[in-house]
Order: sequence, then structure tokens, then C-alpha cells
Amino acid sequence: MNTKLRLALKCNDSAAALAQVLNPDNRSVPSDQVFSMKRERENVLFSIQSSRPASAFTSLDSVLSDAALFQEVWLLSRRTRGRDRKKD
Repeated sequence: MNTKLRLALKCNDSAAALAQVLNPDNRSVPSDQVFSMKRERENVLFSIQSSRPASAFTSLDSVLSDAALFQEVWLLSRRTRGRDRKKD
């Protein structure tokens, strides 16, 4: 099974940050799986190949969960930085 996922972010900085955050988690994958990630401008592209569909879907679910968590933290940190600037 070959699965591809493209996450389109609003800007290059967001895509670079997401790729940097997710990259360490994606180094150890099941032995039957080939996983790759690359960034192209504001897109982060994932490819998951596995002989076991359940394994590929589990990895895909993990990527989506991590990306959702990144979005929450990224947005929260941007709001916090905005408040700090207003206090100055």
C-alpha cells in the first residue's frame, strides 16, 4: 500500500516549523514500512509505503494527530507573542 499526504500551510515559515517538529518523530518506523517527508514551499509532503494497510493508516493517523497538535501550539504561541508585544 502506498499512501501520500500533503499538508498545505499558509506560509513557508509554518511549513518549515512543522517539518522540523515532525522530522525527529519520523525516524523510527516499523520494519515493513518506508516513510518519507519533504517540504516544498508551504507544503509538507508525506509518503508511506507498507505491506500492511493497518500499519500505513496508523502512521498516517499519527502524522495527522501531530500536525493538529502543532497547529494548536503554533497558533497559541503566536497569540501569546502578540499579547506580549501589546504590553510593551
